[in-house]
Amino acid sequence: MIDKPNTKNIPEPNGSNAQGDTPLQSVMDHIELTLDGAEAVDLKTVVEAFGNRAFGPVMVLCGLCMMTPLGMLPGIPPAFGVIVMVFAGQLLFRRKTPWMPEVLRRVKIPASKLLSVQKKVRPFLAKIDSIIRPRILWATTGPAQVVVSLFAILLSLTFFLLGLVPFGVVPSAAIVLLLGLGITARDGLLIIIGLSLSLGVFIGSGSLLIKLITG
Repeated sequence: MIDKPNTKNIPEPNGSNAQGDTPLQSVMDHIELTLDGAEAVDLKTVVEAFGNRAFGPVMVLCGLCMMTPLGMLPGIPPAFGVIVMVFAGQLLFRRKTPWMPEVLRRVKIPASKLLSVQKKVRPFLAKIDSIIRPRILWATTGPAQVVVSLFAILLSLTFFLLGLVPFGVVPSAAIVLLLGLGITARDGLLIIIGLSLSLGVFIGSGSLLIKLITG
């Protein structure tokens, strides 16, 4: 029998300086706390554990997980696509409290796979965290946030198509990760880079879709 993860006593990651200084490592720490000794955890529980300011961290989580072997598990690419779409839509309409569809409780992530991935990627995350800082703030708020939300929704749609190819979602996931990091750490440079790279992903996805339709 799988124990149900306990999220009642998990502090919100946005409530301290840790997330601003080390946003990637902070997200992984929060996931580990969410497991709380359980054999598996569902996506809705993980997302809800981030609390009321989950928009940036959840985009980081989705992008990060899709760039690891977790992204090859059945049903994971579409599920993370739904999460990004839902959160980007709520960010677009300035919703203060995140909402998640109940169906995501059906998507389980085994704790063993999650912890294994964490152990392998942490050294790389530490290096990335060391170069992230608040800058070009105009690209992180106001009208720029609307643009980020729209691009994130379009990128989430590519998860459904590119998820048919092994690791095909990695480019889209990497951009979602950049956008999430930009929102979380208020790093406008990452957002500008992410928006620029998105154009290449859209062109590639369009080409793949045309090939699938025309045979």
